[in-house]
Amino acid sequence: MSHDTDLETVLQEHLGWNRARIGFIVAFTMALIKVTTVNLTNVANALSGTALKESNYRRIQRFFAGFPFDYTAWGHLVLRLVPIDGDFVISIDRTNWRFGAVDINILMAGLVYQGTAYPLVWMLLPKRGNSNTAERKELIARLLALVPAPLISAVVADREFIGQAWLKALDEAGLPYYIRIRQNARVSYRGRTCQAKTLFRDLSVGQTRQLRKPRQVYRNEVFVTGMRLEQEYVIVVSNRPGRQALEYYRLRWGIEVLFAALKTRGFNFEETHLTDPERIGKLVALLALAFTWAHRVGEWVAQAKPLAIKNHGRRARSLFRRGLDQLQYVLLNLAHQAEAFAECLWVLIAPLCTLEEAPS
Repeated sequence: MSHDTDLETVLQEHLGWNRARIGFIVAFTMALIKVTTVNLTNVANALSGTALKESNYRRIQRFFAGFPFDYTAWGHLVLRLVPIDGDFVISIDRTNWRFGAVDINILMAGLVYQGTAYPLVWMLLPKRGNSNTAERKELIARLLALVPAPLISAVVADREFIGQAWLKALDEAGLPYYIRIRQNARVSYRGRTCQAKTLFRDLSVGQTRQLRKPRQVYRNEVFVTGMRLEQEYVIVVSNRPGRQALEYYRLRWGIEVLFAALKTRGFNFEETHLTDPERIGKLVALLALAFTWAHRVGEWVAQAKPLAIKNHGRRARSLFRRGLDQLQYVLLNLAHQAEAFAECLWVLIAPLCTLEEAPS
């Protein structure tokens, strides 16, 4: 039995989907890693098997056009592949671009892990520009269908994700949040109101302060923490006391790292010619599996050979990029890399299997 069939078996047992569909998902994911682009013509050329490339392309089209996708089951799969089981930090953000006259605008919540974020839930917004409260609440509802609120230690987001109704919704869902606000946001305390930055203007560059008592921001009682930079302030509000607000907020960057990996630093997502929201949603799911596999392999490779650290303190290559390069090399030379592929496969599916099921 081939190793890709091993992967099909594990995914089929976990998802319970039609085996032919699982086989396609595995083949597409491996082709995506080989070509590192979502251009479907290139992916069709890289699909394994004896079919003509035209047949492969039609097979891809049928999948995106017709197969109903269970995103909740898929989210549970991704959760199983991340080696943590609590104290989840969830980062929320958007990524958007234009293809011709069409705006592609994706709102996503990702699980922060090892400096990046794993895609858990996402939705295509039928517009350009910022999300609204109703859309964010729908995203949170999808998230809570996967992860119970008590397992979430923080929801982190940037200045787009503000407003009275939104912060109240997070409170009502029982979710701790750490969200940056604009430095000119109005802050009220004991009948007096000022701009948020006024509370921190006496700080030196790099210095931080957390206000001990809650203030009213967007008509919500919140704790406020600020840090002064050279040209601006980072001001974070939270519905939880404590000194960890800025530390949690810094983890928000993980979803930016994810978006970069899906785009120019990995799979060139913006090269897709898909415009239908449902089809793009399916593509995101397949990208999530490919990203997860690459990142897990990168972790594994770094254990044996730690990645070089540059003078600025960051890795010369990300775990994702190291893993993607390794997987691409193995898949493009599979006839001579069968053992290496078995190892890469086991890195991915180990959380879904028992040790007795390890591929030989």
